Amino acid sequence: MPEVEKVKAVFKEIPSIYDRMNTYMSLGMDIFWRLNLLRLVPHDGKILDVGTGTGKLESLDGFKGNFIGLDVTKEMIALNKNKGKLLLASATAMPIKNESFDAIVSSFVLRNLPSTTEYFDEGIRVLKKGGIMANLDAFPEKRRVLAQFFSLYFYKLLPRIAKVASSSDSYTYLASTVKNFKTPEKIVQEMEEAGFSEVAIKRFVSPSAAIVYGRK
Repeated sequence: MPEVEKVKAVFKEIPSIYDRMNTYMSLGMDIFWRLNLLRLVPHDGKILDVGTGTGKLESLDGFKGNFIGLDVTKEMIALNKNKGKLLLASATAMPIKNESFDAIVSSFVLRNLPSTTEYFDEGIRVLKKGGIMANLDAFPEKRRVLAQFFSLYFYKLLPRIAKVASSSDSYTYLASTVKNFKTPEKIVQEMEEAGFSEVAIKRFVSPSAAIVYGRK
């Protein structure tokens, strides 16, 4: 797993272009994936957006829930418009009282955490009973035909394009985190061991992306 300081260093280089690059690199599918993520949580509840970054998730569709954003990189949340509702903190050590939230969401955060198991333990702690945790991320593509296309596009072509666009090697690192990450099935197992129930995987036809979600 990546170290926290390394992750900070990666994301502090690209805050102004990160959201745009995600959309370009996914051919616009990241918006579709994020909207599917939001549909899994109560729109009238108190929502913790882990790894909130610049606040893209909250801004998508006029979401009515009460959002609190948490991120470890100050350069990212400096661009977040959700002022007054932001926490600069790690997802594995949240400065939050027990049973405070109706839902926890994250988008493309799991593979950048120092420990997914510690994050799930924190999730169980800060969620109210019956609360939902839903995590969208990119995972290693195992479907044979799609894997060949995905490997060429995501691991070889995109980092080169992103380096030209951003003058940063951050996207080479980000591509490697997908290649070396756990499977969705392993994430299911970890969430269940943390105490979540009804844990399931929402897969998409498009390569790599999936949502793993469960209930306290």
